Amino acid sequence: MRATYRKSIRVLFVLVLGAAGVVLTGSPASAVPVDIDLCAEAGTLALPAGASSPVWGYARAVLDIDGQPTCAGVTPSVPGPVLDVNAGDTVHVVLHNDLNEPVSFEAPGLSVDAGSPPAPAHGTAAYSFTASAPGTYLYQSAANSGRQLAMGLYGALLVRPGTAGQAYDSAVSAYDVESVLVLSAVDPGFNADPDNADLYSYAPTYWLINGKAYPDTVPVHAAGPGTRVLLRFLNAGFDNTTMALLGLHERVIARDGHLLNNPFSANAETVPAGATEDTVATIPAAGSRFALYNRQLHLTNGAAGTAGHSPGGMMTFIVVP
Repeated sequence: MRATYRKSIRVLFVLVLGAAGVVLTGSPASAVPVDIDLCAEAGTLALPAGASSPVWGYARAVLDIDGQPTCAGVTPSVPGPVLDVNAGDTVHVVLHNDLNEPVSFEAPGLSVDAGSPPAPAHGTAAYSFTASAPGTYLYQSAANSGRQLAMGLYGALLVRPGTAGQAYDSAVSAYDVESVLVLSAVDPGFNADPDNADLYSYAPTYWLINGKAYPDTVPVHAAGPGTRVLLRFLNAGFDNTTMALLGLHERVIARDGHLLNNPFSANAETVPAGATEDTVATIPAAGSRFALYNRQLHLTNGAAGTAGHSPGGMMTFIVVP
């Protein structure tokens, strides 16, 4: 039985829907075969001041009474669940598509089987790849990708190295707390009728961190002065996005899953559309609340004059007890 096989493997999957930090204290598991069943589903994204938007999103399948994966009753999230694997793992993804159009799975930077067909409407497709190198990667649908990205079919995939407490195989990537920060936007007008909407007229009015706009964003919690906070930025939007830290610097250590030969310090750094970036911010001796925000000032919600319009958007805080 497939369910029995799954119980025999050591796999860590972390579901991160907010920007909360996770402290890693154990050692990574050995490389193993990893089975992931993902569902592509229609859902609704809650927005500030009681607003909402239709979305399409990924969700983890659950097991039915026979131990088989099913998408019955699952709720999609935007972004999708974080997929957490170890370097060297052989990853098998079965995509169960409950939408009315084909959906696929790709992770730029990782060699997902070339030529794998998308999952047809209300069908399935299988994908395989080796988690060949540690890093931070986006996963997304490559079928009708612009429209499906706008609707929410994206998420974060983390590949961990053999050393706990590091993002890569280098001490420069050591950290105490990590936070996954998926940057994106939503145009509720587009999402209300994606089959007929024109992408050239796409005009977001909500700017999101992990699917939430301020004041609903989740803070990043740090333990105190000297804490090294790993910020894993993933830009799932269509715009290059500059994220600024107020009151401290971050050390830029990697881009697109590749460790930089020459890391550098910055208080604001641009993450291109579709790209990922890893930075480490060390909490200083003074200060307990540090703003992390979109420097293009996408800090509003909805149209001007609507409830909860400002402040809002792509902003959260690193907080220290």
